[in-house]
Amino acid sequence: MTSGRFWFPTFVLSFTGAALLASAGCGGTSRGCLQCPPMEGLYALELEPGTLPSSCNGVTVELPEGPLEVTRRGGDITATLDGVTLRGTLYDTYDFGLVGGGAEPTDGGTVGPESSSLTGRYIPAVGDGGVPRLEGDWQGNFASSSAGGTRRCSVTRSFTATRQ
Repeated sequence: MTSGRFWFPTFVLSFTGAALLASAGCGGTSRGCLQCPPMEGLYALELEPGTLPSSCNGVTVELPEGPLEVTRRGGDITATLDGVTLRGTLYDTYDFGLVGGGAEPTDGGTVGPESSSLTGRYIPAVGDGGVPRLEGDWQGNFASSSAGGTRRCSVTRSFTATRQ
């Protein structure tokens, strides 16, 4: 005699097995590159010009000036930008993501962002004399303290970084 009560445990085991495989990186996108491009190096960073959002009124905002120094070990990448360490992953598609924390806010604000991120793509050198570059978006989260509390704002800029 067949009963529906065996169907559910079998389904749960199948679902659990699939979840375990996905978390191990099978078919997922969280795994870093296997054929990694040579992204490591020192880059001159250039942020797209723009105005600060109105939410930044009264917040001390200092945008990074660079350089951006990138190191790589397999698909794991680490970068330093204006004293802030960012860590992340480089993928086989040449896309990357980096995130990091900055200084704690003090009276008047932080020296740099409380946290920042870089997401983008590594673009290899093309032809003789070509220079590799990174293109994407930088985001910084800033805070300033005052007697009335802490004000926060977020700034996003497109960037280009050319290997020096």
